[in-house]
Amino acid sequence: MKDKVIGILREIRKETFERDEALALSLLSALAGESMFLLGLPGVGKSMIARRLKNAFKNATVFEYLMSRFSTPDEIFGPVSISKLKDEDCYERVTTGYLPEAEVVFLDEIWKAGPAIQNSLLTVLNEKIYLNGNREMRLPLKGVIAASNELPAKDEGLEALWDRFMIRYVVNPIESRENFFKLISPDAMDEVKGKSISPSGIETVITNHKVITDVNTITNEEYFKIRNESRKVKVPDIILDTLYRIRERLNEKMSEKDLVTGEVSEANRQYYVSDRRWKKAVGVMRTSAYINGRDELDFSDVLLLCHILWNEETGIPVVRQIVAETVVSVLFREALEQYKSYKRHATPQKVSSARIYSPDGKHYIIQVEGGPMKIAISDYEKIMKSPADIFFGSETADGRVVLRQQGQYVLRWAKKGSISINNFIYPLRTVSDEQLNPSFLQDLGDSMGSIANQLYAFINSNIFLTSSELPKFIQAVVGLYKERFDGVE
Repeated sequence: MKDKVIGILREIRKETFERDEALALSLLSALAGESMFLLGLPGVGKSMIARRLKNAFKNATVFEYLMSRFSTPDEIFGPVSISKLKDEDCYERVTTGYLPEAEVVFLDEIWKAGPAIQNSLLTVLNEKIYLNGNREMRLPLKGVIAASNELPAKDEGLEALWDRFMIRYVVNPIESRENFFKLISPDAMDEVKGKSISPSGIETVITNHKVITDVNTITNEEYFKIRNESRKVKVPDIILDTLYRIRERLNEKMSEKDLVTGEVSEANRQYYVSDRRWKKAVGVMRTSAYINGRDELDFSDVLLLCHILWNEETGIPVVRQIVAETVVSVLFREALEQYKSYKRHATPQKVSSARIYSPDGKHYIIQVEGGPMKIAISDYEKIMKSPADIFFGSETADGRVVLRQQGQYVLRWAKKGSISINNFIYPLRTVSDEQLNPSFLQDLGDSMGSIANQLYAFINSNIFLTSSELPKFIQAVVGLYKERFDGVE
């Protein structure tokens, strides 16, 4: 399935510029049975994305409509059947050719629709159900894409409809100079005829500037198999923990007080994410994992939340930062704990104040030539309480010194943090000694590098992220964490 989806994405991306990510997310949204919202200025290709999506599905029926304040339900859901109304006294619509019988739907300027249309869309988008007269219609909807050059106005009752759009994406004008020239100049296109390089660096083949429509599409059987099998994808504990931490960070942001007024800003409400949205978000991540050939989520799927959790455009960078930092911090948690411990004990300490190191809470480590030995904490404290007495001990096969009535070693109290063995004084290992092991920082750096490379591998293998800017952003966050280790002697 992964190979097939890669092939479909290759086809629907042909002769497009800087729209690889938007097209990949629109396909993911449809395969997950969810809806997508595109935010962008007029003329940036929002409708093109929806039209390309239909080519992913075999013989898909399509409905497309530009909303206005004068749009009526008849134009979206079909006209009322006069014969049904006359002969059967039944208020029922003729839905052939309209949204209720379409598989791929594009609704432009969605927020200009009236309340009657928007209210009907609530159950259409969420449950794929339309109430036609006294008959409940199960809709064949696969992909719904809505678009606008603005977000829904506040305090107009649009929150419920806005919450139905699971994946949200900002479509910007073309940025690359080279792509801009290719777009506006046929001559520039002729020069690259036969080959085009997408922004992600992945080669796609162009055949005489003609978009190939006879593609290897997804059948209905394959679509429902994806939906069913995706539900079986497991969510590992570490991913559950990561999602909870992201949720906690968003809740903290929502309750953050203004530094001047001391009050919680109303603008912080934008970081609210409903329980229903969290549940559906996991469904999208499961679909991503399944299509990528996995039976459980990994951190690349979590990064898709950057396109799911924001509510206002100003909150996009904040949500992205929270998601990225949480993923990196969870992965680096153990290394960071080691580092914090190192920082606490890196300052030289007097022996009298140094904390003696115990690997298991039961033994201390005696640093002797030829390798360390262990002594039970209870035995060491027994010797310490009787400094004038002589004790005897023997070494066991696992390197422990055990007190005996007679033994090969003569043990006496020397001073705090050390012990006398056969009249030679040996120190006990302290926490600082353990953390300041010469190879500690090198090992820690290697460990973090390995963890970072594993995360990059996750991202690079996810076909819905390969054209995204998120990998670069993740690298920046990883760099910030790794900088904490630079310059430490």
